[in-house]
Amino acid sequence: MPIRLKILAVSSALLVILCVALVGSVRLQHTVHKEIGSIVEYHIPLTALIGEIDIAIFEYELNLSRLLRQETIDSERLNEAAARDRALGVVINTDFDRLEQLIARGIVDARSDPEDKVVLSRLRGSLTSIKRDAAPFEALGADVLEAARQNDIPKARRLMQDFARYYHSFGPDLAEFRSSINQLTQQSMDETLGRQGNVELFSLVLFLVAAAIGLVVAGLMATRIVAGLLRLVAGARAVEAGTLLQPIPVRSRDEVGQLTRAFNHMIAELRLKERIKDIFGKYVDPKIVAKLIGVDGEAMETAERRVATIFFSDIQGFSGISEQLTASAVTLMLNRYFTLASDAIRARNGIIDKFIGDAVMAFWTQPFTTGDAHAAEACLAALAQQQAIVTLRAELPNILGLRRQVPDFAVRMGIATGDVVVGTIGAENARTYTVIGDTVNLASRLEGSNKVYGTRIMVAESTFRLGQTAIEAREIDLITVAGKTEPVRIYEVMAAADGLDEVGQEIRTRHGEGLAAYRAQNWDAAEAAFRAVLAASPADGPATVFLDRIAKLRAAPPPAAWDGVWRLTEK
Repeated sequence: MPIRLKILAVSSALLVILCVALVGSVRLQHTVHKEIGSIVEYHIPLTALIGEIDIAIFEYELNLSRLLRQETIDSERLNEAAARDRALGVVINTDFDRLEQLIARGIVDARSDPEDKVVLSRLRGSLTSIKRDAAPFEALGADVLEAARQNDIPKARRLMQDFARYYHSFGPDLAEFRSSINQLTQQSMDETLGRQGNVELFSLVLFLVAAAIGLVVAGLMATRIVAGLLRLVAGARAVEAGTLLQPIPVRSRDEVGQLTRAFNHMIAELRLKERIKDIFGKYVDPKIVAKLIGVDGEAMETAERRVATIFFSDIQGFSGISEQLTASAVTLMLNRYFTLASDAIRARNGIIDKFIGDAVMAFWTQPFTTGDAHAAEACLAALAQQQAIVTLRAELPNILGLRRQVPDFAVRMGIATGDVVVGTIGAENARTYTVIGDTVNLASRLEGSNKVYGTRIMVAESTFRLGQTAIEAREIDLITVAGKTEPVRIYEVMAAADGLDEVGQEIRTRHGEGLAAYRAQNWDAAEAAFRAVLAASPADGPATVFLDRIAKLRAAPPPAAWDGVWRLTEK
């Protein structure tokens, strides 16, 4: 059920409870209003009428007593007293009639409860008994007035004493009647107030029940929704950390459940992409795979011109080595070497372009590296590979299963920096992400130039200039590679920055002196400098090459226009 329908259902349930509370409260209030109406229409008027009758009877008798206490009774006072008693008699009779009518209406009124009707019926019988004495009471008053009119005051006073006969009717009986009405009124008020309290209690209880149900249901709903969202948050964090392997359980059919299913689908897609990256990352560089299946994959489908640093490496004497080993041994050796080389290149943000037999081609360029750092990264990756090869030499006996005649494993590397075309190139159904251009060819030729100079890492001047702050290098020569006429200044990478020992620094300094003297055709000074290099490092290849070259140039001096460029004819 969608969340909005759940909220609507809870709200509807609460509205139903509130409607029940309202209906019950209205009904109870209606009962209370009926009882209050009954009290107002009957009980209070009955009490008022009884009070009027009591006062009228008392005033009736008091009026006659005052008349007879006069020393002389003239006709005016007699007439006033007679008129007053007649008026009081009318009041008494009228009030008795109204009492009877009110009691009769109260007995048949539906608003009166059974107990009230019983009390009113009893009061009606008492009223009938009391009312019977009203006519003789008035007649006695008329007799007193007649005796006074005949000026027979003693008789009138004797007749006044006869009012005592009505003491019980208009005294205790009327008082009891009034007390019964007061009790009935008080009882009805108590019942009404009790019902009013019940109404308030009922409303309060229903409110508390509705609030409790609402809070419990809302709390349960919020807990389930928040629990689902927290599972999604935990899943997102696990995805971010790369540790989520299993889908999140779907425990509802609302929007949170839909979101969870979508999240699980996303996880499945991510796992598929990771599987693609893992599988194809073994054939294509993982960085390229990530770009191709990422949001910028379309941009990777095009090719563009960029400045890049190209790397080539080749195993020295690989053909001879492979002839001495079985196919499986060669495969094991190459796989181990390629693993070490790939790790070093990728650690420096390089891209493995391809493996060509025993050769490795790689490149550095944006967006895989930032700014002009690609040249330094390539040189440092080459140094890291040379260090890894030292480790590999120690592992070769175990890898090849040889204890003697283990081949001498060495790798030559060439690096060049310049403009290349970078992008996806190939047929519609067979493409590769690679680099092409003269810089690629130059890097390959520089790798081959290591054969001539006996070096391991040879770089072009363009690479040296961009990466010189990160490496220690020495200038080797000014050459033209096979197939090119434009000379290239080449350098040997000797160590990372500040990584040269005293011997290395001595070699670099003496080689530089020898190279300067060589270009100035000062053969003696050049020979002395290069021999100083050999004294520091007897196996130094460049010094040996230059000493041999100086001997030949002495025998056959170069032309006057000699520019010092050495032309390589082999690739």
